[in-house]
Amino acid sequence: MEIFPIYLLHSGEWEENKFVNFISDCVIIESTFNYNNLVAAISEQIRIDSDLNTIEINFVPNVGLPPITIYNDTGVKVYIELKKKNLNFTEYPLFVIVKEIYENHLVVTSSVVASSSSCLVATNSNSRDVSTTDSTEIIDIQLIENTNFSENTGIIDNMLNEFVEEDQVYQDKETLMNVMKNLAVRERFQFKVKRSSATRYHLTCLDDNCAWNFKSSIIFKANIFKVRSYNNNYTCGYGERYLTQRQATSGIIASIVKDKYVNPKKVYTANDIIEDIKKQHGIEVSYMKAWRAKEIAMAMIRGSPSDSYKELPKYFYMLEQTNPGSVTKLHKSEDGCFLYAYVSLYASIKGWEHCIPIMVVDGSFLKATYKGTILTACTQDGAVGKILPLAYAIVDSENNKSWEWFFIQIKGTFGVREGMCIVSDRNESIFNATKAVYPEVPHCICMFHLWQNVKRTFKKHHKQLKDIFFAFARVYTIEKFEYHMIELCNIDPRVQPYLFEIGYERWSRAYSKVKRSMVMTSNIAESINAANKDSRELPVMRLLEYMTNLLQQWNNKNRKSAMETSTELGEKYDKLPRENLIASEQMTVRPATDQLYTVLEGVRRNIVCLEEGTCSCGKFQMDELSCPHAWAVLKNQQLKPGQYCSFYYKKDKLLSTYEFSVNPMPDESLWVIPTEVMEDVVLPPKGRRNAGRPRKERLKPASEKESKRAFSCSVCGQGGHNRKTCRNRPK
Repeated sequence: MEIFPIYLLHSGEWEENKFVNFISDCVIIESTFNYNNLVAAISEQIRIDSDLNTIEINFVPNVGLPPITIYNDTGVKVYIELKKKNLNFTEYPLFVIVKEIYENHLVVTSSVVASSSSCLVATNSNSRDVSTTDSTEIIDIQLIENTNFSENTGIIDNMLNEFVEEDQVYQDKETLMNVMKNLAVRERFQFKVKRSSATRYHLTCLDDNCAWNFKSSIIFKANIFKVRSYNNNYTCGYGERYLTQRQATSGIIASIVKDKYVNPKKVYTANDIIEDIKKQHGIEVSYMKAWRAKEIAMAMIRGSPSDSYKELPKYFYMLEQTNPGSVTKLHKSEDGCFLYAYVSLYASIKGWEHCIPIMVVDGSFLKATYKGTILTACTQDGAVGKILPLAYAIVDSENNKSWEWFFIQIKGTFGVREGMCIVSDRNESIFNATKAVYPEVPHCICMFHLWQNVKRTFKKHHKQLKDIFFAFARVYTIEKFEYHMIELCNIDPRVQPYLFEIGYERWSRAYSKVKRSMVMTSNIAESINAANKDSRELPVMRLLEYMTNLLQQWNNKNRKSAMETSTELGEKYDKLPRENLIASEQMTVRPATDQLYTVLEGVRRNIVCLEEGTCSCGKFQMDELSCPHAWAVLKNQQLKPGQYCSFYYKKDKLLSTYEFSVNPMPDESLWVIPTEVMEDVVLPPKGRRNAGRPRKERLKPASEKESKRAFSCSVCGQGGHNRKTCRNRPK
């Protein structure tokens, strides 16, 4: 019996008939060896478990020739005869590829299997010729779909999985790595990586003498990892495990705290992370590590700001699929950079048809990496006065082009209705855009924003002007308007020409050309800005997603409220007539005809015409609701008030407004996107981020700033002067 020392190269892979990435070793074989003896000797030498692995043995007969696979006793005899003729240790080395056995499947641990002149692979009692098989193909005996990965857990994809045991299967190596790192942080121990490759992940305790170890390796071609062995018993001291925590990286801390950033309204700072990690895991974290963890956690939840623009075509496609009839528009520059995005949901489009045609628009700056502005258009439902968002858009800034593009989309979506008007602040770009897109629609001004302009322009008398300004802005008749205007001119005559130049019909009830008495401000648009304030820090797609969810929430809440309405009119307009009814009790009615009446209110005479729905006080026709004088007539004639109010205020219109719901979108992992949408590339907008911390609040004009201190005289206690100029000193 002869003995041959053989040069052994294992755990490598073939690349163009060259064996690479191997580990060198040696083995002793005997001239009487059969195939099973050879496999056993090699397996013992390279320390592999024959229950989990099998090996493919190759040798090269001559340089330049493809490798020959040894798969039976004949192959072993041929190899031994060749070795007898050349006893040089490095001649005719054996090349060994380790394969893993999993449920009647063989999986090559190396990423490439060489083509061979004879390639038969043993699987239990079966063999298969794979000489024509692609080099990366997995050899199947049963269908992969029929394989049971684990009786209890299935394939684990949760990186915060708290229970680790043998035979668990993880969706990829990264998930498994994060699970072990989170486990180390949670259970207060440390480990070091003994081996990490594309196919294996082995861990040991920091103490080389400790019995704790963890082994896992790949199964199938899909990079699924299985826990092969796990010894969770420690034989080392506490010092190695508890003094420090090398696994508590910023990425692992981020995976622990990431759920804190799901709600953009919640403030969770780096100091909060330091406090929570110390309280929950007893680990000291530096501020910089906590800050990095915060940034990583927000990226995990919200995604990358630049990648968010690439997701817009897919998001818009799915939004239109889940809410058919919705309108989305995406406008890019010639080089594919993002310019504008527009969304109007079908529920809002149909709801607009049943609301008073008054549209309130506004814009608000964004705080994310690429900044920009969100433009919104909204209205109120007729019966209750709840906000109904109509459309929203992401643009670069509030300028003529962006507002004009926004109004073009709105006009294409909602058209033009009789009696329609647009309400906004005094932004010049809005005025120019409405003039270009909606020349036939009145553009009205929020009276509160106008007052801020008056207050800033005429500072000297603004305290005396305030009450008078809001009084003549709200009056219903031109006579009362002129009366208050005279009072205003007596205080500061410069204000009247200023307001006249703006146009009385744009901000006052008395001169208004449309019936907008219930919407004299842009408060509903400001309310939307307040609702999306925290979400304006999100990447663009997450912001649009937040707005959709906000509309879904409001739509559902308002629909439930509408269905619970038991009165003929909505809640708001059912309350106002009752107040007018009480005010009409002391009035006297004198009929002139069946439709024309004189109503005496003390010494004042008011004329009410039921046929035309008018009253000389102006409220009946402007509010389209029974004023006290009209109520006196209706009560006198025993008529129902519901016949003489706007149909927008009634319950059936309210129900029609919220007839259509906003459907939720499926999880992104379930999206099915056509190829042409996938190929639509949207690049981030051009621009450079400013230095320093991003601004969270807008710069307020001087008129909106409040004094931090209220100065008063220390002698008399009155304001407006100090002790040096006090004229109220006791004599």
